[in-house]
Amino acid sequence: MNRISNLWHQLRKDKLLLLLCFVLAFLAWQDIREKIGIEVTVSNIAVDVDVPSGWAVLEKSVPRVNIVFRGSREEIRYLNNEQLRVVIPVPDPEHGAEMTIDLMNEASLRNPTGAKVVSFSPSEVVVRLDEESERLLPVKAAVNDSLPDGVEIERIVCTPASVKISGAQKMLDEMINIHTEEIDLKDRQSSFKVSVPIALPQAGRMVVEPDWVSVEIFLEARSSTAVFEKIPIRIMCAPGEKKQIQVVPQFISITVQGQKQQIEKMRASDAYAYVNCYDLTESTAYELPVEINLPANVQMVKTEPATVQVNVTKIK
Repeated sequence: MNRISNLWHQLRKDKLLLLLCFVLAFLAWQDIREKIGIEVTVSNIAVDVDVPSGWAVLEKSVPRVNIVFRGSREEIRYLNNEQLRVVIPVPDPEHGAEMTIDLMNEASLRNPTGAKVVSFSPSEVVVRLDEESERLLPVKAAVNDSLPDGVEIERIVCTPASVKISGAQKMLDEMINIHTEEIDLKDRQSSFKVSVPIALPQAGRMVVEPDWVSVEIFLEARSSTAVFEKIPIRIMCAPGEKKQIQVVPQFISITVQGQKQQIEKMRASDAYAYVNCYDLTESTAYELPVEINLPANVQMVKTEPATVQVNVTKIK
């Protein structure tokens, strides 16, 4: 009976010990997982090619890569694509030769954290080098086509008008100018001036001096013309005057100019044509200019005829 009791007691002790072992193992696993088991992907990490003096990057298959890291929560926390950089060393370049570089084996990752690299995407980069050259290229401002209706670009002035570009000789030989980053013209109604960076090609590594330029964009209202016929000529004279006034011809045609939208809305009745007869005292014929009142921002181009005959007869 004592043997059975002792055996039962021993089993109970072993169960507690076994349970304790399971608990300790679980806590240890959690600790290990905390330290090395967290994985995270950091996207858009810049890829640079480290070339000797006198050489430049002609082609690079990808400008940026994505990298999967593994590390502790503390190490992962500080990972970002601003402090990470892939620098590919090319100590012995060959002119025009295509080099395929395995990032996992040959890439030098600038990583200030202790997180470990799991994989690269893509896993390799294709690079071609060329002799370095230098050119002075004119600057062209890149603008989007979003100007409001009735407004158009008169001219664009870049200061400085040209910049110095250093890079692969073959690429520079094919360039005739260099563009700025795109300038947004949305809702612009009048001329303006802005500073914008130079937009460098993504294919190779180039250096531009200066890398920002001043762009002045001169805008003007898009003009349109229209002809209105049979505009009646009114007579302007003092009230109560005892004289009869006759105008020949009684109607004229006018050509006006202004913003397209405004001209499209204008009607013949919006033009007020008249002759000033206040100082006509003699009973005779006069040749007088026709005066026109037009809506705001509408200009007169031509009046046909520009003068009319005014016959004045006093009433006895």
